[in-house]
Amino acid sequence: MALGRPCSWKRVFCLSAVLSFLFCCLFLLPNATHRERQASARFFAAWQGPSQRTHPVAAASAPGGVDFGPLFSGARSEPHCEPQQVLLILVTSAPGNAAPRQVIRKTWATQDRRQPYPWQAVFLIGQTTPEGSAWQVQQEQREFRDILVGNYLDTYRNLTLKVMHGLKWALERCRPSYVLKTDDDCFVNTEWLPEFLARRNAIKTGLYAGSLFPREKRQVIRHPSSKWYVSNQDYPPNEYPPYASGVGYILSLDAVRRIMQAAEHVRPIPVEDAYLGILAQRAGLRLQPSARFAKQNARWRLCNYRYLMVIHHLSAREQEAATQSVREARSACRETLEITQWK
Repeated sequence: MALGRPCSWKRVFCLSAVLSFLFCCLFLLPNATHRERQASARFFAAWQGPSQRTHPVAAASAPGGVDFGPLFSGARSEPHCEPQQVLLILVTSAPGNAAPRQVIRKTWATQDRRQPYPWQAVFLIGQTTPEGSAWQVQQEQREFRDILVGNYLDTYRNLTLKVMHGLKWALERCRPSYVLKTDDDCFVNTEWLPEFLARRNAIKTGLYAGSLFPREKRQVIRHPSSKWYVSNQDYPPNEYPPYASGVGYILSLDAVRRIMQAAEHVRPIPVEDAYLGILAQRAGLRLQPSARFAKQNARWRLCNYRYLMVIHHLSAREQEAATQSVREARSACRETLEITQWK
């Protein structure tokens, strides 16, 4: 009987490669996955992102509501709040949206003189896993001191946590008379809004004002492929209560307090403005519908800028033009009942 041929060096090499691959799969890859999970675990998140949006994390909420503690854990330096402000503007933004933030700073958020009705704008941003983006946000915060960074992953599905963190911070640290929530693609009429709230607004308490969504647009979306998907487990009813569009809504300080109390007992959903409406209903607040909040941009006449408070979807050039228009409208347009009332 002939003996088997000696194993060639090629066979030895192939066998070694196979054994190395198996060792990597069994030992190294699980450790790498564990390290990745540990890294992402630094950030509090109810919904990890679109690919995992149907699986809420159990630690995302307290029994039945939002657990605010983790949102503030590991917080870096915060914006400074001047006392006795009429208005605090919370602007939701994303880590990579440095350009829109800079446009806002140079247009409607500019304060080049002492304000008779003090106000302030603060950007709300979450955590991001790429180190470069996080470093850029830190640099921007050190330079402008107008960014509030929360301990949650910055994803669209976590916008609810972003706004809850911002409102809680406003209530506990700033305590302005009113809070406006808006987005970084919106224009805010800071030439008129703080004065309107201080002098013209007749609703001093329990104020929740914005652009009302019609009933046919308040149906809960159940399709998992939609970014507005909400499961039956998270919210059983098929229709949301009346709520204001997230492009801009105003809350009085007492309304913020009541909404934060309700949030501790109401399960969060990943549709920020609808969740705010759910909390407002739970808190006994009734929405004040107002056409002063425009969900789309249009070719406005000059005197429209004496009336509008928030306009959605403006480019950098349009932000600059709108800022100039509101300044011209102050002297060019007469005060009418429309200008001095919510509707």
